[in-house]
Amino acid sequence: MTANQQAASLYVHIPFCAQRCSYCDFFFVTTQRRQTEFIDALCLEIAQTAQTFPNTLLSTIYFGGGTPSLLPSQAITHILAQICASFDTSQVDEITLEANPEDINAPVLEELIHAGITRISLGVQSFRNADLSFMNRCHDSDQALLACKLIQSAELSSWSLDLIFGVPGASTKIWQDNLYRAIETQVPHISTYNLTIEPQTPLHKQVKNGFVKPVSDEHAADQFQQAMDTLTSMGYEHYEISNFALPGHRAKHNTRYWQHTNYLGVGPSAHSFWWQSDKALRWQNVRSLRKYLETVTIAESPTVTQETLSMHDLARERVMLALRTSEGLDLDDLKNTYGLDIIAHKRDELLQMKAQGFIVQQGTHMRLTTQGLHVCDNLTAQLWPD
Repeated sequence: MTANQQAASLYVHIPFCAQRCSYCDFFFVTTQRRQTEFIDALCLEIAQTAQTFPNTLLSTIYFGGGTPSLLPSQAITHILAQICASFDTSQVDEITLEANPEDINAPVLEELIHAGITRISLGVQSFRNADLSFMNRCHDSDQALLACKLIQSAELSSWSLDLIFGVPGASTKIWQDNLYRAIETQVPHISTYNLTIEPQTPLHKQVKNGFVKPVSDEHAADQFQQAMDTLTSMGYEHYEISNFALPGHRAKHNTRYWQHTNYLGVGPSAHSFWWQSDKALRWQNVRSLRKYLETVTIAESPTVTQETLSMHDLARERVMLALRTSEGLDLDDLKNTYGLDIIAHKRDELLQMKAQGFIVQQGTHMRLTTQGLHVCDNLTAQLWPD
């Protein structure tokens, strides 16, 4: 990497979905009729973004959504060709594509690998049909297991699957069975997420109208603990609060987010983050396919919100991001890069957290214990600079 090059990750938002999951608050559309128009606009934005950020060396590329696996493999090939023509991709070592089980078959996998995809992130969510029906997923358990089998036998560098806990009606035994079934697929990376009730989602409406009763915080905490106990006992490293990986299979793209490094986002609703000396910029694209197409096709920026983050703001983010990971918070880096001496500024809070068994300090690193991970958000908020 030359002196004037800045490294970054690239996130590509594909907004198309076959149907709406009950819990999802990401931007998506369920019509497929504007796919070709979208791909053309997306390639234009990629070129425009590269002109705005010249000499950018990409390290990872991630296709998220939405459901990127709804696009034909030829479209993925076309988008990747535009990325390679616009950016320096000589050091890219991971290209991930999110996929749903119902979209996966052997020919599709072969085409995706040929296009350049090195890693699949499979949205299983559950191996239990009742859970899948509750979440309004398109696939069933058999499709999920078949997709896992096909991906495991494919020539990919790695792959991952997602599971959701805290599902109403799913007991701790059912969650344990889900974990075991995931392990049996020999998947090298598992992400586990607590079912959250986001505003403006069908699930939020169901809860508000009394049709669904959310699980208790205690029940969700028990299932989170189950995931930690079960997966680590099977050799998975719990390297981030929601992520478990066999050695050598950590998600490189997401790791760069937690390391607070530069990333660029393209596509409707995509976010970007970019360091500029002693501050950073964050911006978001418009959450509308129609408006996105209208602006990009006339060479205007689809950005609708932008903020400048001071070093004070960035120090807060660094504390939050680092304490989510198994490496924890580098106290020297926090002081030298962000100007925050957390030992001096939060002495009383730290002493109390250590006494409660929530944090441990090893040399210049501080990390949360297993007990501390259960209350991660509360602890990090207490450690934010005033």
